[in-house]
Amino acid sequence: MSDLQFIAINGEPNPIDKQVMIDGMLAYHASKGHIRKSETFSVVIKDQSEKLLGCIMVSFMWNGMSIQSLWVDDAVRGQGLGKKLMTMAEEEGIKRGCTIAYIDTFTWQAPGFYEKLGYKIYGKLDGFPEGNALSYYCKKLV
Repeated sequence: MSDLQFIAINGEPNPIDKQVMIDGMLAYHASKGHIRKSETFSVVIKDQSEKLLGCIMVSFMWNGMSIQSLWVDDAVRGQGLGKKLMTMAEEEGIKRGCTIAYIDTFTWQAPGFYEKLGYKIYGKLDGFPEGNALSYYCKKLV
């Protein structure tokens, strides 16, 4: 073991090393019966001038739908657009065989919004960032 090097890097490893790591991780998952295949799905809202007013990005893996990002422009908030984006994403998740959806959100973002949509808290990281919290929510889709 004395011939090993531990090399600290600011940022990601070089592309070759990163791919070796990814391939090794995916091979390990597959060896446990969980072939890892992730797909991304998005819905955008644009006005007639093509200005982006909202977007949801989700990823699907195994039987889960991870909500990566949800945003609605301040000018059109409170009109049900966030709920519509969530509904469209959840419907797509169900079509793809997802049985659970999950997201994390900060105190100042939208915990109440997700709770109104039936998401339940399953974890919370208090003091991140200081004076706030990061909460983890999930919802059964079927």
